[in-house]
Amino acid sequence: MHRRRRHRQGGNGVERDARRLYSGVVWTCALGLMLVLVSLAIPDLRGVLGHAADAQLGWFALAVALEVGSCLGYVATVRLVLPRGPAREIRWLAWAEMAFGVVVPVGGAGGLAVGAWAMRAWGVAWSRIANRSAVIFLLTSAVNAAVLALGGLAVGIGLGTATAAGWYGLLPAAVALGGLALFIALPRLARTGKVSRIRWLDSILTQTARWVLDTEKVALTPNWRLLGAVAYLVLDIAALWACLRAVGATPPLVAIVVGYQVGYLANLVPIPGGIGVLDGGLLGALVLYGLPPVQTAAAVVLYHAIALWVPTLGGTVGFLRLRGAVAAGPPTRTAAAEAGAGQAVDRHLAGALVTRRLQSSARADHKSAARPATGTGRG
Repeated sequence: MHRRRRHRQGGNGVERDARRLYSGVVWTCALGLMLVLVSLAIPDLRGVLGHAADAQLGWFALAVALEVGSCLGYVATVRLVLPRGPAREIRWLAWAEMAFGVVVPVGGAGGLAVGAWAMRAWGVAWSRIANRSAVIFLLTSAVNAAVLALGGLAVGIGLGTATAAGWYGLLPAAVALGGLALFIALPRLARTGKVSRIRWLDSILTQTARWVLDTEKVALTPNWRLLGAVAYLVLDIAALWACLRAVGATPPLVAIVVGYQVGYLANLVPIPGGIGVLDGGLLGALVLYGLPPVQTAAAVVLYHAIALWVPTLGGTVGFLRLRGAVAAGPPTRTAAAEAGAGQAVDRHLAGALVTRRLQSSARADHKSAARPATGTGRG
């Protein structure tokens, strides 16, 4: 009975996510066509499209290959964080996450949501799903922050661009380093007691601290798939660089790194495929860091087309295969291994919570015993 109930829930999730993916692809195509028509109607933008059409095919092919490599880096990252699952299904899941991440207008949360649905349909506990999804997000975010910090410091001391002011690099670097420091310090603060006096905020921060510790464990355990988390970002930036070379631009690499990171903040706006939003964000940021406007605009058009359709096409195929795998029922290896791991995580968290409560009680008793007796009056 419970198995049939899970199967019905999984079937509903499949159909709902299939509609979300289909709608995202349709809206992305419609918005892309609209943007092209508008560009053709405006002389200056028509020149940008013409410049993109004249791109060197060799560099364009290299950009496509680099984007495929970036996607494979994400697949390796998901396999790193979900090592107990069957490799084939996990690869399909990773590709499906990328497709949802680029065409469903809720940012990266769309990709993580489809991964959560698939694992839940396989019988994996919600605690395990939340833990693994958080580790993937934190690991890839840590790589982004580290690369932004290094690139920003280089721009700040004048290595990346000759036109942007130094604080254009130092400010993003400071934000990235501050974020990294905060998350690294969070588990250490959680060990000392309550992180916040506000109960609900303390609960959130304590849970985040556990996820950070699990992310550190994954990041500090030697495994060749750790290179996937780096390749996922670095090869995507390299694809943008190849598109710039395709239109004849030879900008400094560090300026591309920082401009890419800053420009991608525009993708937080919930637009299917980031059509128009990501293009404007990348163009504005890259020009700010000293890149030539016309060539950069043409390169951004090429790059966005590649970064959109490579994961979308691959991810759609992955989703269709994953859909069939979910409909067939949970793979025995995944259900047993991941569910067992989830139960171990639950026991570990429960034990840590009891230990923390005992430590807090002991500190309170110690303070009470050490406090001198005093009268209640003024004497």
